[in-house]
Amino acid sequence: MRRPLISILIVNYNQKGYTKACLESLNQITYKNIEIIVVDNNSTDGSREMLKKFKNSKFPARGGQAKLQIIENGENLGFAGGNNAGYKRARGEYVLLLNNDTKVTPGFLEPLVEDMQKDKKLGIVQSKMYVMDRPRYLDSVASYLTFTGYLYHEGYLAKDVGQFDELKYALSVKGACMLVRKSALKLGLFDEDYFAYFEETDLCWRTWLLGYKVAFEPKSVIYHKMGATSGKMNNWFIQFHSFKNRIRTILKNVSLGTLVWMMPVHLFVSLGFMCYLLVTGRFGGVASIVRAVVWNVSNISDTLRKRKKVQSLRKLDDREVFKYTLNNPSIGFYRRHLGLLMKGVK
Repeated sequence: MRRPLISILIVNYNQKGYTKACLESLNQITYKNIEIIVVDNNSTDGSREMLKKFKNSKFPARGGQAKLQIIENGENLGFAGGNNAGYKRARGEYVLLLNNDTKVTPGFLEPLVEDMQKDKKLGIVQSKMYVMDRPRYLDSVASYLTFTGYLYHEGYLAKDVGQFDELKYALSVKGACMLVRKSALKLGLFDEDYFAYFEETDLCWRTWLLGYKVAFEPKSVIYHKMGATSGKMNNWFIQFHSFKNRIRTILKNVSLGTLVWMMPVHLFVSLGFMCYLLVTGRFGGVASIVRAVVWNVSNISDTLRKRKKVQSLRKLDDREVFKYTLNNPSIGFYRRHLGLLMKGVK
């Protein structure tokens, strides 16, 4: 197998312990042609000092060792902005987005690269991710679009009994560990207006529209400390960004024909969630949804400008994309989604 250069991007914000453990696991991998770029979003917990000590560590590389590259941002640019900063410096044919609260297994990269080389139309592929503290349970496998515009996360916190042991396609995979074909990024990496949440779905959806596929590869295995970042955030801050970014993603990526029915349905379901939050006294949640809608109305001109760029590059119509990416679960899914909403899960 040809071993092209892989640029590994890691964003850190006040999580020096997790980032250190992640880097230590990367030091054990068997793939020998990498560069590692860590982007620090203006941490104040000693992360930068830790990274500087790590800078001379020897990571596996063809013909020698790869040194750690560090980008120090002057402010917290979020997951989207932080990865974009690292992407500008990436030299690899493929870019691996890796959360800092993950630990990789030694051979996790080879299956991802092999998939990319076998199928030139594969744009993004995700590893199988286990919950770090419950290693027999899956983080999630892949995400599918529903007719309401909400995502159905297949395999979320499911016990792994071999039910997800084959490569499969989906609308979106998780940015905690996904390999991206750089040549497929016609519009760059992430929309920085997202800051956090749903940015990887926007990227994956765009990848489908450009004629590439998005997949889950179970032969590649990592471990993910779920909620290491979001657990420190206010629940309604999370929900504001989730609702805001979900609406923008639909506006940017669906065809006009799909938009005229999906957006009203999505807003109607969101209104139902908002009414439930209202009657149960969760006024912060109500405010989050209202703010998300107001933000999208206020920024509609910018969204439409970005939509024009996306649609001008479209290679597949929605019907073709939905063959692989649409999954309409039972009403129980929405009841569970409401429960997750209360816990701050998108």
